[in-house]
Amino acid sequence: MHPKAQQIINQVDAFLAKHPKYTLYDQLVQLEIKTGQPKALFFIAGVLALFGSLVLVAGGKLIVDLAGFVYPAYMSFKSLEAQHDETEWLTYWVVFSSFSILESFLSPLVNLVPFYLWIKVAFIIFMYHPSTKGALMIYQQALRPLLLPYLEVDKSAATKKIS
Repeated sequence: MHPKAQQIINQVDAFLAKHPKYTLYDQLVQLEIKTGQPKALFFIAGVLALFGSLVLVAGGKLIVDLAGFVYPAYMSFKSLEAQHDETEWLTYWVVFSSFSILESFLSPLVNLVPFYLWIKVAFIIFMYHPSTKGALMIYQQALRPLLLPYLEVDKSAATKKIS
C-alpha cells in the first residue's frame, strides 16, 4: 500500500478509536475481522456513500448550507460557552451574511457560473479555516473600510478589538 494511503488509514483509525460511540466502531472492527480489510476503508466508503446520497437527494445547496452553518455554529457555541474572544466567529458571520446578501442580488449571474456551489463551499471553508482566516481578511480589507464611515462606533475600541 502507498505510504500516503497508509497514513490516511492510520489517521482515520485513530479518529474511529477516539470516537467509538459515533462511528460504529464495534461493527467496523467485526467487519475488519470478517473481511481482512481495514475498518477505515469501510468508514470512508460509508461517508462517501452518505455524502453522495445527500448530493443526489437534496442537491448541492444542502452541502453548501452544511459547510456554511454546522461547523461555524458549533465553533461559535463553543467559543461562547468557553467565554473566549468571539471576534473570529462574529467576523465570520458578518462576512457570511454580507456574502449571502450579495449573492441574492447577483443570483441571475451566479446561476451561469459552472460548479458554483462547489466554488461556494471552497470559499466558505476558506473563510473559517484556521490556516487562512479568510473572513478576517475580507472583513479588514473590504467590509470594514466600506462600512466603518457609516457606523457610529468608538473607533479606538473598534481598532483595538479587530487588530
